[in-house]
Amino acid sequence: MGQTSCVRKFLPRKIGRCLLLLPAEDCLPGRLAEGEPTTTARAETPRGAGGKEVSSAHAHTARGGGEEFDAEAAMATVPGVTERYFTRWYKPDVKGNLCEDHCVLQHSNRICVITIADAHPVLQKGKQIESISYQISANCSRLQNKVSGKSKRGAQFLTELAPLCRIFCTDGDEYTIYSCIRGKLIEVNENILENPSLLQEKPSTEGYIAVVLPKFEESKRITEGLLTRKEYEEVLAKRLITLHDTIQSEN
Repeated sequence: MGQTSCVRKFLPRKIGRCLLLLPAEDCLPGRLAEGEPTTTARAETPRGAGGKEVSSAHAHTARGGGEEFDAEAAMATVPGVTERYFTRWYKPDVKGNLCEDHCVLQHSNRICVITIADAHPVLQKGKQIESISYQISANCSRLQNKVSGKSKRGAQFLTELAPLCRIFCTDGDEYTIYSCIRGKLIEVNENILENPSLLQEKPSTEGYIAVVLPKFEESKRITEGLLTRKEYEEVLAKRLITLHDTIQSEN
């Protein structure tokens, strides 16, 4: 008999306390871990006739139709859940601070996951995080955010430049992470308080900063001040040119 098709295409998955409709596990090349905001799809072990596992040597180069097929290379091109179901938006040089770039992962149901972008100083080689704090001021802590009901009653309301947390590094540098969008604070990631390295190792998944829900009437406008991936790459390219020109002038 042929392979049974997926009847339930979409099932609810959690981002903290928020539910998203994502493909069922048996319809994905990998799994979306329960309780994680997003995760990269895990390639399954290749199987041959009768369901037997194919050895890595045979999986690497298999012949089909007279042409060589590199299975590992093909698996490497399979997009993860983050890339497939979230749109990346970028805010470079937040509040005029060079390279302190933020990233917003936007799902179609309005949920936005706030992370730091790859070029942020915290993610650069040699940088070590000493601690992370959601205590914004003497009277404001994001950890005190309490949300209840479908209308998210009690949630702290954030503006684009509302601070979410502060990151303290071992070299004395301090960085503030901002919301970048308007909306209700649904959740902060307390896991990075106990394990700050998550923010550096998996900034777009387990190391996320917070989850924000924009107002319905503003959901289509929240990205107006943000950049697409292509536009952000152009910003990075211009930085490299500026850096090169600076080095040349100094020499």
